[in-house]
Amino acid sequence: ISAFAGAWAGILGRLAQGEGVPTPYIIAFRQVVGLAILTPFVFTVYRDSLSHIRKRDLLFAAITGTWFAVHLLLGFGSLEFTSILVNGVMGGSTPIWIGLAEVFILHTVLSRQVWVGLFTSVVGGILIAVVSAGDSSLGSNPLLGIIMSLGSALTGAAYALMGRSARKRMRLVPFMWLIFLFASIITVGLVLFMKIPLVGYSPASYGSMLLLVLLAQLFGHLSFNYVLRHVPATITSVIGQLGIVIAAIIAFFLFHEVPSPLELVGSAIIIVGITIVNLGKAPPEAAPTT
Repeated sequence: ISAFAGAWAGILGRLAQGEGVPTPYIIAFRQVVGLAILTPFVFTVYRDSLSHIRKRDLLFAAITGTWFAVHLLLGFGSLEFTSILVNGVMGGSTPIWIGLAEVFILHTVLSRQVWVGLFTSVVGGILIAVVSAGDSSLGSNPLLGIIMSLGSALTGAAYALMGRSARKRMRLVPFMWLIFLFASIITVGLVLFMKIPLVGYSPASYGSMLLLVLLAQLFGHLSFNYVLRHVPATITSVIGQLGIVIAAIIAFFLFHEVPSPLELVGSAIIIVGITIVNLGKAPPEAAPTT
């Protein structure tokens, strides 16, 4: 269910973009409405937890929320230039970058299995980049879309690592609320800076964005973090990759996106590599996901 809900994020974002809604507005709407829905619950149930948040944890949440906002802006922005499948596969490579950051920044020793997964994913990524770069059927600028998706994965790794540290000292829901709060400040500020209209979009676009909030922002986050706490990491890792496949199938029927055989092969290689990395690492800390 969590994978199915998450699979609709890119689909609903693409639908809103098709109605003429700018990407920064979509992300700001997602953050602000999600924050508004979550706030009464947080202040009712977790008031005591919020009152005991330390300045250091607040700073961590602010930095994490900033990375989260950039992660979403790049990820949804790439949908304007490339396919749902390529966006999902490249943007879903976050575990790869987390693994590399753990090696070169945190000096963690990774198992041979993780290295195999990293190498496998790199091979798949190179294949997709080479094949998709000149395929105009995948979007107006597939190579730019790939670069933005990779940027989304990198910033996703940054906020996941920051979130992992803060989550050791904070409860899940208050921490998520703080991330949404700071991400809202960043994205709303960007919308105002770019002078993007705040109203006047079609009912269909508002419906798509509202579903995006309910499915991806709230249900997707909460259910995935619940799964991380109660389901073995092996099952979570494999099932988590199903969201990419589900999104590609939905995109086939809604947007008539038909990946080439080599793009399918490259995507499959990356998914296998990411799964190997996830299975080779220790069970992850619960942290917000896209």
